[in-house]
Amino acid sequence: MTHDVANRVLASAIALRVFSPDAVALACRLLGAGVRVGAAALVERRDDTPAACAAREDGGPE
Repeated sequence: MTHDVANRVLASAIALRVFSPDAVALACRLLGAGVRVGAAALVERRDDTPAACAAREDGGPE
């Protein structure tokens, strides 16, 4: 193994060790945001069910 290859391997290992916690934190934040957006979409969709629309037409709560 030449010095160039060894240096690249070590540099890659160090970069992976340094930046992996940030990458994991970013992935967790993105996943959490996706869950919040999905939950909001489900709530909006639940309000548009046929039973909810019929209740609004009957003068029920909106």
